[in-house]
Amino acid sequence: MAILSRTSDRRGVTLLLSLFALVILGATIAAAFMVVRFDRSAASNSGYAGDAQNAAEAGLADVYATWDPTVQGALAVWTPSTPTSWTGATRTMQANKLYYIPTVRRVNPQLFLVEATGWRGTSTTRAATLTLSQWFRLVKPTIGVNAAVTVNDPIKFNGNSFLVTGINAVPPQWSPGECTTVDAGNSDDVVGVRSATGTGVTGQDANNVFGFPSRDAPNDPTVTSATFTNFVDYTFATLGSQPGVKILPNSTPYNGVGPVLDGGTGTCDRSALLNFGEPFRAPTGGIVTQCQGYFPVVHGTGATTKFAANSRGQGTLLIDGDLELTGGFEWDGLIIVRNQIKLTGNGNKLYGAILAAGADVATTNGSVGGNVTINYSECAITKAISGASLARPLGQRSWAQSYQ
Repeated sequence: MAILSRTSDRRGVTLLLSLFALVILGATIAAAFMVVRFDRSAASNSGYAGDAQNAAEAGLADVYATWDPTVQGALAVWTPSTPTSWTGATRTMQANKLYYIPTVRRVNPQLFLVEATGWRGTSTTRAATLTLSQWFRLVKPTIGVNAAVTVNDPIKFNGNSFLVTGINAVPPQWSPGECTTVDAGNSDDVVGVRSATGTGVTGQDANNVFGFPSRDAPNDPTVTSATFTNFVDYTFATLGSQPGVKILPNSTPYNGVGPVLDGGTGTCDRSALLNFGEPFRAPTGGIVTQCQGYFPVVHGTGATTKFAANSRGQGTLLIDGDLELTGGFEWDGLIIVRNQIKLTGNGNKLYGAILAAGADVATTNGSVGGNVTINYSECAITKAISGASLARPLGQRSWAQSYQ
């Protein structure tokens, strides 16, 4: 009987082929998974970077929209020895997603470097970060001031003790370093009163109203309603609505107007409603030196805005209706009144300039007594305008970006 022998045994070949196929398939799947994962990661990173850029751009826009002349605009020029800057709080666009931190540094009297760091992540962890930088420049109101007092209608002057002068002067107590030198001639002097109609100045006021080239300028065609409302890049309305403005809605007299010191930080408390800065400079009791660089915009929105005696401030005072000063009010800077201004009592001292659509300078008994003074001061006006100036981005190539 013949025995049949197998020339080959292939039972192990199928297993090897299956294993090989599985390895190839696994490698293919793994490669495909890696490619998909890489593409997804790249797409996510690109998306995170885009989110970070959006957050940083929002930070720049936030600084633009909320610029405060009394905070960012009051920064000292940054130097290596005095690296002064402003840093805002961490702000969020979407909770647990997009965040940004804005910073501002002043590089010269006119330019600011604004930076905003935005990121995607949480307040403590960052998946992607981008910092944008942009140059801002100050945009100042252009207010035509060429008189100590500018009005539409004649002023009613009474008495013989008041003083209205267009002879340029530095406010009392201010140091020479705060202002440019006053010209010994008349190049920086102006008329005492300028009006679209009559000024109200008569011959009997020869010892009370002064100016150059004349004490007053009646029937000036350049004085129009726009004189009191339009200031080139600004209007009365935009000045009164910008960030940091102090709003005074009441018609009852405001008491206790003066600088306020923050007891916790030892700095000028700019949040206090009736803190209008410190116009006094002499180092005597009661003077708050920390508020000497604070020149706010104060906006009276009532029918009449009144200040009680022994009040003081500096900056720009905007009045929608009438302004009534009852004596002992001292102000360095600009006063712009849409209606009338009325001075009563003694001790009102105003250095800078007044623009009023109508004016009544009188006391309750029909005369101005005491040492009521309205004195043109170019320096006080310049300081007030600086305190009312906003910053705007430069027009071309003002920005740069850097990924981190």
